[in-house]
Amino acid sequence: MPIKILIFSPQSRMKELLESRRLQLDVELDSVDNLDALAHRVAETHPDIIWIYACPQQTLSSLDSYSPYLHKLPTPVVLAYENITLEEGNQLLAASFSDVISLENASDDTFNRSFRLLSKISHKNAELNTLRHTDLLTSLQNRASFYTRLQQDLDRIHVDSGALALFSLDIDNFKAFNQRMGYTAGDQLLLDLKNRILNCAQNFPVFRTAGDEFFIIITGLSFETTKEAANHLLETMTSLLFASFNIAEQDNVIGISIGVTFSSESRASIDALTNQANQARCRAKRVHGCSFSIYEPEKDVVPVNDGLLESDIWTALKQKQFELYYQPRVDLHSGEIVGAEALMRWNHPLRGLIMPDDFIPVSEHTGQIIPMGFWAIFQSGRDLKTIKEAGFSLSKLSVNLSFRQFQDDHLAQTIHRIIEKEKIDTRILEFELTESALFSDDLHVQSSIGELSKIGIDFSLDDFGTGYSSFALLQKLPISALKIDRSFVAKLPESSDDAEIVRAIINLAHNLNMGVVAEGVETKAQLEFLIQNGCDQVQGYFFSPPVQLEKFMKMLKTH
Repeated sequence: MPIKILIFSPQSRMKELLESRRLQLDVELDSVDNLDALAHRVAETHPDIIWIYACPQQTLSSLDSYSPYLHKLPTPVVLAYENITLEEGNQLLAASFSDVISLENASDDTFNRSFRLLSKISHKNAELNTLRHTDLLTSLQNRASFYTRLQQDLDRIHVDSGALALFSLDIDNFKAFNQRMGYTAGDQLLLDLKNRILNCAQNFPVFRTAGDEFFIIITGLSFETTKEAANHLLETMTSLLFASFNIAEQDNVIGISIGVTFSSESRASIDALTNQANQARCRAKRVHGCSFSIYEPEKDVVPVNDGLLESDIWTALKQKQFELYYQPRVDLHSGEIVGAEALMRWNHPLRGLIMPDDFIPVSEHTGQIIPMGFWAIFQSGRDLKTIKEAGFSLSKLSVNLSFRQFQDDHLAQTIHRIIEKEKIDTRILEFELTESALFSDDLHVQSSIGELSKIGIDFSLDDFGTGYSSFALLQKLPISALKIDRSFVAKLPESSDDAEIVRAIINLAHNLNMGVVAEGVETKAQLEFLIQNGCDQVQGYFFSPPVQLEKFMKMLKTH
């Protein structure tokens, strides 16, 4: 390929001079005669070298005026002058010129050496520029390119109208995957995911902006066409991205969470859009490990006290501000309290009693749910001792395990140590799992549940029917009970659809030799329906809300 040289000279002398030389290298010459044209031509043709010819009438000191322009140019710049002393040449090199040539003493070899050297510098700069804007692992455009492109697209739709959709996606529990499988496997997962994303988003720019975080930008002439393209991309993604990944010769069910937000001709900032897409992605992650959410302001508002709560959680653990409340589980055959679900409450010194909906999402997002979960197991064991010493007995005491707790590779071992230290009766202890926990990393979940099952712990599946349970997985795992989600119980017996779903869950549980517990029972009509259809146990406000241990024990005393 020829060396592309752009000449800036108000006269034709420099171009004529170079053309008349018997140059040994293949050179392609171009020229402009003013600074405005220079900047435009550089952006248009990407020359290897820029030559500036200073005519004899110009003083060398006046050439300092070029410095502000030179700093902006991505290409090496040579200054050619009729006669330059060594001292003057050093001054000009200090003023940002890449090379200085005195034409009076220049030979063909002088020009050739300058061309070769500066051409190599130019190519190396181009490689460095590519590296600055490219992710090394995936070869996708990186964070800097993402922000530049997003700003350009936002500016364009603001001027020319149109709309933009921004996709944010990442891998659920990627850190845990790396810890369990190794970083080489993690890199392979990222590369496989990149290939799937490119397969889906063939016509749209894709960026990797952080470890496992990817963004996709869609632009369209109108909001309708942009939304249609976004919906089509989501449809394609749900079939390709959510399939299992074969890493290290084993199939891995990997959760991918996607958040989407839209912007039309109204002015929107980069930070606002990326935050919206990320908030929608976080909501998708809370609903299920393989899902997507469209940004909705009323659902994705981040509470102003999130940061304060996050910093307070560590203090709450140290100062024992958390407390377990117990909601009774009533056996529908005997009418007696046979168990309870342990639920966390936070006695904040300034805000008073804080309910789980206000701090559990924060703790799951930050990972603080892991030590909080261990504390709940520890405290429930101590409360079980208190109940037993008071002369009461329970068949089951259930404690919730968050999907985030399964990111801890030592989950089973830590729980085992707590049980041994507190001498907890594992025949009574039951862990409640959500469907998102089952699918967050199914191999690790199966392994952890298997280890805990060996020491006698039972498991129930919470909020059954609201997620994506695999019946094959249900049969593999030692789950002893299904808990019917309160959303199905709420409209009983009036809603025929919900009634059929509840009947189906009860029959499924019994056919799999599992018990079934209905949550959220609040009316006598709901209770009677559940009794008539063979439900085993219930819990809900019809009997009692969650209460402190002392009040729960009074209920056990009075039945």
